[in-house]
Order: sequence, then C-alpha cells, then structure tokens
Amino acid sequence: MLNADALKQLNQLKSDIRSTKEFAEGRVRGSNGKFGFVVLDDGREAFLAPAEMDRVFPGDRVRVSLTEEDQGKLSAELDSLLESDLKYLVGEYVQRGQGHFIQPREHGLSRWIFLPPKARGKAQPGEFIACSIARHPFKDGKAQAKVESVVGKPNMAGIEHAFTVAQYRLPAQFSQAASAQADALPAQLENLCAERKDLSDLGFVTIDAETTRDMDDALAVTKATAGWTLHIAVADPSSVIEPGSALDKDARARANSVYLTGETLPMLPNNLCESGFSLLEGELRPALVMHIEVGQDGALNGFEYEFAAIRSQHKLSYQQVARFIEGDDAAVPEGQHISLRLLDDLSKARASYRAGHSLVMEDRPDYELILNEQRKVERIEKVERNAAQRMVEEAMLATNICAGNKLAELGAGCFSVHLGFRDERMAEIRSLLQETMPEYAEQDLHQLDNYLNLVKTLESHSEPEMHNVLSVLKRMLRPGELSHSAAPHLGLGLAHYATVTSPIRKFNDLHNHRVLRAALQGETLPTLEDADTLQQSVANGRKADRALQQWLCCQYLEGLVGQTFAGTITLVNGAGIGVRMEDTGINGFVRFNGKKNPFEFDGKRLTITRGEERFQLDQSVEVKLAAVDTEKRRIALELVQADQPEATVEASEEAGK
Repeated sequence: MLNADALKQLNQLKSDIRSTKEFAEGRVRGSNGKFGFVVLDDGREAFLAPAEMDRVFPGDRVRVSLTEEDQGKLSAELDSLLESDLKYLVGEYVQRGQGHFIQPREHGLSRWIFLPPKARGKAQPGEFIACSIARHPFKDGKAQAKVESVVGKPNMAGIEHAFTVAQYRLPAQFSQAASAQADALPAQLENLCAERKDLSDLGFVTIDAETTRDMDDALAVTKATAGWTLHIAVADPSSVIEPGSALDKDARARANSVYLTGETLPMLPNNLCESGFSLLEGELRPALVMHIEVGQDGALNGFEYEFAAIRSQHKLSYQQVARFIEGDDAAVPEGQHISLRLLDDLSKARASYRAGHSLVMEDRPDYELILNEQRKVERIEKVERNAAQRMVEEAMLATNICAGNKLAELGAGCFSVHLGFRDERMAEIRSLLQETMPEYAEQDLHQLDNYLNLVKTLESHSEPEMHNVLSVLKRMLRPGELSHSAAPHLGLGLAHYATVTSPIRKFNDLHNHRVLRAALQGETLPTLEDADTLQQSVANGRKADRALQQWLCCQYLEGLVGQTFAGTITLVNGAGIGVRMEDTGINGFVRFNGKKNPFEFDGKRLTITRGEERFQLDQSVEVKLAAVDTEKRRIALELVQADQPEATVEASEEAGK
C-alpha cells in the first residue's frame, strides 16, 4: 500500500502532467465510421478515436485534452462533458441475439443504442421507433434509450413521410384549444367583413397552382397617369387571432406551413387556411389591401394600405394566365383581360428596374415529385417557370419591398435579411479578389452598395474566368435569416425586405400584419423577441423536406441504374465535384481517385485540373447511374468522359436534392 508521501508524489505527478497538456472546448462531430472529431471553438479540428467516440453523441459540447500527432494533426481525449442536446432520436428497432437496440438515423451517429426490457413498450423488432435518451454514455458508461412511440413498419404506405415527421418532430396535430378556437372563427369573419369597406370592384383574382387551396393573396392592376397602381389583397388572420391565444401559440410553434412532398403540415388548421381565411372565388373575405404606385420605368413611387374586405372574382391557374399572355384570349374570363395585360406590362417594367437597381435571382426550373398510391415517387417532372409565375413574383416582391421599407420606418416588424458573405470566409474572399478584382479587395463587402457593385460587375464581365469567380463567391454567402431589426437583404440587393403576403402560411408575415394594423390604429407596436427561435423552426421544416426528398429520390433512382444524365457541377472540393442531374434535380458527388488519376485542386477558385481536363462550378458534365444505396441515401454514378477513366459519384444527405 502506498504511504502518504507516495500518494502525494503521485498526485503531484498527475497535476504536472495535466498542467503540460493543452485543453480546449468544442463540439463533437460524427462520421460515417466509428471515429469522430471535435470541432474546437478556435476553428481547429481534433480526431476522436472510436473508444472516445463511444462515450459521447454527435453535437455534445465537451472539454478535451489535445495531442499533436504527425504532420501537425490533433487528436483529442475527453476530459469532461459540458452539455448534451441529444434527447430524442428516431431509428429502426433491431435485435441481435438477446440484445435489443435502436439503430438511429441521426447524421454522424453510427452506433446502436441499447433498449432495456422495460423501455421497449409494445414496439417490435423491425419497426421504426421514436426514442428518448435514458442514459448518456459519458455519465453512465453505456448509452440507453426508451421507446416513446412506434412510427410504423418499413413496408407501410407513406412510412417515409411518417418517419420524417417523427425524426424532425414536426407538429402533426393542433391542440384541442386551438382547434376549438378555429371552429369558432368563421362566424367572426362574417361579422368582420360586414363592418369593413368592400373593395371588390377593383377586380381581384387569385393566380396560383391549380391544386392550391390556401390562397392568401389576390391581385388587381389599374392604369395610373404615370404608370400603374398595383392592388394586393392579402388574407387577414391577424384581426381575429389574438397574440397569446391557443391558435397563436400553435402557429408560433409551427412557424410556417411545411410543404413536404405529397403532404402539407399547415401553420393554421385546414378549415381556416383552406376555407375561412382563403381568398376563395366569390367569397367575401377580410383582407389587408395594399396599393402600390409603380412608375412607367418600374420604380416604386408610393405605398398605402388599409384593412378592408374583398371578393375574388376568379381562381386562375398559372397555366391559364400563361396561355393568355401567349395569345390565347379564351384561357381566362374576358373581364380579366385588361387587368392581366396591365399586370404583364407592370411585371416587365419591374423586372427591368430590378435588373438595373438590385439583383435578380437565377431563373431555375422546379422539380415536381409525382407520388403513387404507396406514396413513393412514380416520376419526376421538370417544370420550367412560365410568364404567369414571373408576373406574380414581381407583384409579391414589390409588395414585400414596400412593406419592408414601411416597417423599417416604423422601427418594428420581422425582417427577412441577408448579410452577405460569411465572416469566417472573408480572408479567402479578399485573397481571391486581390488576384482578380483588386479594387474590391479592401472594400467593406457587407455594405449594400459595395456588394451590389461587385456582383453586378462580375455578372456583366465578358471573361469566363470572372463568371467562375462569381460562382465561387456565391458559395461563401451566409443563408438568409429572420430578424426583428431592419437590415439589408444583400442577396436581393435591397435596403429592406419584409414579407407580408403569406400570413396563413408564415408566422413572421402574420406578425407583420399585426404591426401594420397597430400603426394604422395608433396603438403600441407589437414586438417579436424570439426571431431566432422562429428561424430555427423554419430551418427545421426545410431540413425535413430535403431529407424526405433525398430518401424518395434514392428509391426512385433504383429503377434507373445504367442510364446516363446531363448534369451541372454545383460543388467542388478537394475530393471531387458535386453534380446536379438536370432531368431530376438530384445532386451527387463525383469522387476522383488521385492515385489512379492525379489531379490538382485549387481551393481559392474551386477548380480541379486532371490532365487536360478542368472542372469548375456551373460546368456541364454527363454522368451514368451505377448504383444506389437507399439506406445510406447515397447514389453512385460514373462520370462519362471520352478516353478518360471513370470516376465515382456519391450523393450525401447534405448534397441531396
């Protein structure tokens, strides 16, 4: 047995060893293997061996000791667990011998988690299940989970949808209080309409997809002395859904309607969004009506709004209006001919004005996934945008620009902002510009004017190299976000932008209606303190839709192995190139084999050179579908190149459709 002096010396030795180690904090990142990484707060990344990875979950925040390995690489050893956000997961119930586990579908979490006998409920092996974490491996030595619900069997029709809804915890049911409130509202709406000024004589119509039922905006255009007056009527839930009410709380938690492939999870109950508030043809509805003066050159010269009532004269589809614009007068009712021609002229003027004064988004096709009775993809239709969609888009943009400017003037509202380049990429951006456009290298590119000038200069440049520079820069932009403070939207090239045209689909639009109404009535302007939480809910819905589409598309492609597709390069990194197949819109990743075919990667310009070939963003290529791993959501393709060895393409979930 060690005496007191020996123990003291041993403790001192341990203290000395700890004092010579470097400690750091960071967040655990999983991998497709058993190992992982810790992304440190200072931006460095340290390797986490399988034995250490078994003690934590992806996303855990940890304190680690660092060791420098060969070639300056870091490895980490866990010191303490600071926090763990993983409380819930969804996966498949698997049994191996006497062991029962959940095989999670969480990204980066590749190991199974034990299900004790009393934690299995009525779930059966082979079913998809949703579980809570009962024991964390760092604290308790072995991870354990508890079954909370059974999602369904793998062969159940629509299991992909049910699994995705469960995985992303999308709310599928409204509370009893919210449903009761929704049932009582139609009578209030009738009384509200009776009290309001009726503006139906302006000739409003809705223009939407043929299957749309939640119609939240209607349009009319009249000729003005110096251009046009654009009238936009938007459904008005803000006048009857009070802040803090049961319906308000449910809508706030959902943040927006989530349009999953083949299924909609609405922000408001269907009896409201598809009937009570929807601007149905021939039905009198309360509305926020905005009047925008548009000059002959497309400039926005005036904006007024009022809360009134309107009756939409017709429900028109994009296809009907597009046929009319192309010369088929019989495609729409005769009474709408003048207004629609005026809207066409107005939209062209606005498009021209925006092209000269702000930024115009690239006009890309949409891809519609057509499902069969089993709710799997039967076919994918590529849908090019038509003239009617552009007309409506210009009207909505003009409305939201005016609303953004008004709300900025009021100092309240929920703004859609885009702050441009990511701060952590600015050094790379300046280095690239120093070589290609040095006059911009030292400018503050977070300022709207500077950013706008840079992008417009690159767009108009005649050299192909400059177009590649623009493509590279666009990959370094941060995503758009919601904010309760007015700020520019650099992506659109606008000083302010706030959406108000979809209040039955988006909570931030509903909030902005409340602000506008309070301002009109001289009341205290409402505030929205948790814009970040709202943004997270919106982002979660988008992730769910992408995950579902990737799953369904992988299943669909299983039947197309061996076929070739035209593609476009959407991603370039040190391992290869990402490719979007133009017929389906599905993305993949071309992984080059550097040992068989050496190549050079230029990280600054995002190009790969292999022999005489050069690959860069937005370049056209041809690919062949070789294999599909639906379980891992991976697609293997072959890059078709004349007289060149073939490379392999893998589609990851992140590079999914």
